Amino acid sequence: MATTERARTEHRSAPDRTDLSPTEQALIAALRGRILGGRADGALEPGVDVELLADRMLHALPTVKHEADELLGPFYDTPTLAAWRGVTRQALSKATAKRDLVGLKIGDGSLVFPSFQFGASGTPLPHLRQVLALVDPDRIDPWGSAMWLNTPADEFGGTTAAEALRDGRTEQVLAAARRAAHAWAADA
Repeated sequence: MATTERARTEHRSAPDRTDLSPTEQALIAALRGRILGGRADGALEPGVDVELLADRMLHALPTVKHEADELLGPFYDTPTLAAWRGVTRQALSKATAKRDLVGLKIGDGSLVFPSFQFGASGTPLPHLRQVLALVDPDRIDPWGSAMWLNTPADEFGGTTAAEALRDGRTEQVLAAARRAAHAWAADA
C-alpha cells in the first residue's frame, strides 16, 4: 500500500474522540499561530498531502511514558525517532554507539532517547560525543550523563548544558564537563 494511502487508512481507523485535552488544544493553537504568522509559507501549496504531513508532524512527538519524564523526558522510542528523523533503527544504534545520541536502556531492555537532545528539526546536539567522552569516558552511567546535560546550572546562566551546546557555547560546556569529571573522579 502506498504511504499516502496507508496514512489515510490509519487516520480513518483511529477511534474518534470528541474532546481535546488542554495540551492538545494548546498545540493546535500554537500551530495555528505559526501558520497565520507565515511560518508554513511554501510548505502548504495546493496539492500537498496534508494527511502525510500530519503523520510526519505526529512522528516528531515523543511518545514514551517513563518515570523519569520530569527529569529527562519526554522520550522517543526507537521506531518513533527513526520515523521522525527519516533514518533506520540501525542508524540510531550506530549513532548511540558513537555517542552522537544519548540512548538510555529501560527495564525491558529497549532504548529510549530523551527529547532534550534534539532541536526542532530533529538535529541532535552538536559536540555531544566530546562532552560524553569527558563526563563518562567509560560509559558507566548514561543516565547520569543525561541528567548532567539536562539539569539547569549556574555555570550556564541557569540553563542546561544541552541548551548551552545548542546556543554554541561549546567551550564553556567542555570546560564544565572536564570540571565535573574531575570532581566525580575525586569523589570515587
